[in-house]
Amino acid sequence: MSELQYLIDRLNETQSALAHFAEAGNDDDFVRINKASIEKRQRDLHRKIDNSLALAQNDYVSYRIKRDWSGNYPVRAVAASVICFQELFTAVYDALKNGPKKRYRPTSDALEMSSLQFAGAAAGSVVVAMSIPNDRLLIGETELDRALHFVEKTLSAQTADDLNALAKEVGIAAISKAYSWAEVASSYGLDTEICWGRDINNGVSVSLSSGDAAAVKNLIELKSDEATQDIDFACTLLGFDGDTSYFHIMTLDGGLDIKGDVADDVPKEWTTQQRYMASVRSKTQVKYATGEERQSFTLLNLRPLNP
Repeated sequence: MSELQYLIDRLNETQSALAHFAEAGNDDDFVRINKASIEKRQRDLHRKIDNSLALAQNDYVSYRIKRDWSGNYPVRAVAASVICFQELFTAVYDALKNGPKKRYRPTSDALEMSSLQFAGAAAGSVVVAMSIPNDRLLIGETELDRALHFVEKTLSAQTADDLNALAKEVGIAAISKAYSWAEVASSYGLDTEICWGRDINNGVSVSLSSGDAAAVKNLIELKSDEATQDIDFACTLLGFDGDTSYFHIMTLDGGLDIKGDVADDVPKEWTTQQRYMASVRSKTQVKYATGEERQSFTLLNLRPLNP
């Protein structure tokens, strides 16, 4: 057990003791003396934790999950929520370090630098304390600072324009991870509070209800990017059916095998196994929720090639 884990375990004990006093409702001299003693120990532990973080150049991350409507906390829900948060943080960090990506493929350095370390847990609502190395700069933000701020912005997106702006900064891969996190939070009914900073009491805090998570999930689920490009190919026409709107060509130079539908104004009959110049419209759609990329083709025109 690390020093930080030990201190956080002791801090959780003081919080449990103070909660017990609050529930008991007694206010005699004995209770007041014991309560004051525990509060003093709590302040001392706060100072020791802050000193431990500073010496190790670590930041503190508190991840609290509430499920007040049920009181039950399935292991699957808690584990999935923490894992999705870790992967979202890694995706954002990797994008800021190495550029935005469509698919989640972080570098080994990004995985290592963004890996959150377990530092303790508390009962009641599930609280997971984590830490992460973060070089302390006198002026300005570190890359980890920026990554945590962009995690907050991604989970708080409210419009399609917000997602467009975020995609340019952190990539569709990070937004897909935010979708996974929001899907877990909304499906299990989890309210989440995330706090981080250079000491245990002062830092940035963001709270997201299960309803907030559902709104983010629905927003991302409906969002996609589309790109259209018209391309000419010298090709062999392998198949054509005007009635069912189908074409199949093989390009002469690159050996590309292309199938798709046929525009309405293209004549309905063509001779197959002949060479043509084909004008084809390529449409690429990327779903923000999954990062899945789909490409479709429409034949716009055919012109016979001279032998």
